Amino acid sequence: MKYKKTLKRAVLVVLAGILPLISSACKKNDGTGYIFKYDIASNPVTLDPQTATDSASYEIISNMFEGLLRVDNDGNLQSAAAESYAISEDGLKYTFDLRDNIYWYDGDKFEAPCTADDFVFAFQRLFRPSTKSKSASGFFCIKNSEKINKGIIEDLSQLGVKALDEKTLEITLDTPNPSFPVMLTTVPAMPCNREFYENSNGKYGLYGGSVASNGAFYLYRWNYDRWSNDNNNIIMRANVKNNVNNSISPHGLNFFIEEADSYQNFLNEQSHVYITSGAEAIQLLDLGFENTESETKIWGVLFNTKSGSFVSESLRQALAYSIQRDAPVINTVGYRKANGIVPNAINIGEEYYRKLADKDCFLPYDSSLAKNALEQALENVNKNSWSGLTLYVPDDDVIYEYISDISQMWQSELNFYCNIKRLSETEHNRVLQNGDFDFIVADISGNFNSPYSYLSSFSSSGGANYSGYRDASFNELLSKAENSASEKESAELYYLAEKNIIDSAVFIPLLNQSEYAFFGEDCKGIVYNPFTKTVVFKEAKKL
Repeated sequence: MKYKKTLKRAVLVVLAGILPLISSACKKNDGTGYIFKYDIASNPVTLDPQTATDSASYEIISNMFEGLLRVDNDGNLQSAAAESYAISEDGLKYTFDLRDNIYWYDGDKFEAPCTADDFVFAFQRLFRPSTKSKSASGFFCIKNSEKINKGIIEDLSQLGVKALDEKTLEITLDTPNPSFPVMLTTVPAMPCNREFYENSNGKYGLYGGSVASNGAFYLYRWNYDRWSNDNNNIIMRANVKNNVNNSISPHGLNFFIEEADSYQNFLNEQSHVYITSGAEAIQLLDLGFENTESETKIWGVLFNTKSGSFVSESLRQALAYSIQRDAPVINTVGYRKANGIVPNAINIGEEYYRKLADKDCFLPYDSSLAKNALEQALENVNKNSWSGLTLYVPDDDVIYEYISDISQMWQSELNFYCNIKRLSETEHNRVLQNGDFDFIVADISGNFNSPYSYLSSFSSSGGANYSGYRDASFNELLSKAENSASEKESAELYYLAEKNIIDSAVFIPLLNQSEYAFFGEDCKGIVYNPFTKTVVFKEAKKL
């Protein structure tokens, strides 16, 4: 085994500051000791990391729990509950040495050291069939996890997660996975104290007194009345048991739930972070707010391959080949032409995926190939069936204008006409999720920093495979890429999988849209993760 002295860069995060002072709780004149505010869109469903799936739950959990590894202010993987770890030569066995100064605390009577057994118990819960965790499948690379989750193996001790002693944890994989260290920073991999869980009487994570913290902040109060718009909030305070060397900068955090106008609250300094894109982002950029930018979302044309005219691969390809990518001019801040389904900022291990793959991925403009593909489509598709086709687009001026230019290319090159209909965010999501479309401009986003997170949207087992695409060779490539021990080999396999989607024109990537995190003056030390959409305040300061 070879110990990592410097943990690899593996996750895109955004470091920025937080807004003005809202508390007089300052301990020193060094920026520490403040209370920071942040609006969250909804009430968390649960603060149980093994069952949570919604963004509001993830936000609170990310500030309450400490996993084995974390992301620091520079975007590097760093020690968290584990102070070091080793990987076996075959990439299958990870051994973690846990820190001595991490404690559980519930703000009342419960205190306990965080041990290796807390991680063993958490992963056993994650895969136990009765937990019904929707996140379990993402960790099936762990030895025997899938068999336990499917009830084939009932003995939880057969899981490849074991406590060698109180402070040494061993995780064994069935197959190598270059993204595994990154996965350990995510919410489902957070620990769970066995004693506290068993004393929660089946209500773990469901209310204020039912969850303990091993991280920077503990849950002080959780108020929510769904019939009221007043005083819906979550109050958190620093976990003093874990404040070694004053590593937790704020005195506390106040989260406000379902605020009527978070944008205006931010402008009025009633909240201290605001995450947005599109027109709102442009307005805030013009106002001069401090910000950071992340490119994590790809917009493109998604076809329904299950029924209708676009069952024809040739027709889809004809439309893809007729797009002159340099013709629509994008001169709006926050948008640029996409180079593929996977954004440029995505990593495999330490390197950018695009650099490892060494190729962009899109069908080039080719009038001759477009017309040949159209002729092939006409052999199997009645042209009359194209009449009245509607292309749904989100309610975004930049995207709408870009698509309007592309539709004119289709008319000019192929004599192909379609209606374009703008939909509100709610209606757009409904149409997409219900499959009520022939083609739609949709976004591909990842929930962690890996090509797999984007490409799995087209997997036969993917929950968000709205196109209905089914291809056994694509699934096999994706699986091999995910389980490859070599970062370069993994990138090459991911590229072949990406190329499968592009070549069959299931999805035509068009635009990369940036997301912005905005902050107030003189505030530093907050980490925003654009994949999990979580804001972590552990090192937040007002200088």
